[in-house]
Amino acid sequence: MIVHIRAELYNTIVQYALSMVPHEACGLITGSIHYDIQTKSFIPLNNLARNPEHHFSMSPQEMIPFLTDPANPVIGIFHSHPTAPALPSKADLETLWHTIPTHWILSLLKPSTPDLQIYQIKKAPLTSAHKLSFVIGQ
Repeated sequence: MIVHIRAELYNTIVQYALSMVPHEACGLITGSIHYDIQTKSFIPLNNLARNPEHHFSMSPQEMIPFLTDPANPVIGIFHSHPTAPALPSKADLETLWHTIPTHWILSLLKPSTPDLQIYQIKKAPLTSAHKLSFVIGQ
């Protein structure tokens, strides 16, 4: 499975994450899934974490209108790591949102060259994160 991201959408995500530094940015990605994943839009959400420099927390009440829109399905959860690599943390792996197909992490360790990684998080007897391939296009 490959995630297809429009360059404009990628740039929007990066600019939003940079604007939120030193806090972690977060939001939702909409699109469609057939064989591959096609992205449509990015919806920034408020980070309500008590320690937003190192964690993110999104309000279910803020998310619900987007999660229930059949015309614009949510296919991903996004957050940034301002001072850490784009690897799922223990907290990321403990997410209650594991049923959302993709989890996007943007590392800003080097702000001039952000590192985006996209994962599928599976809850089974053991939680695992599988890195997905993606392409940025027009």
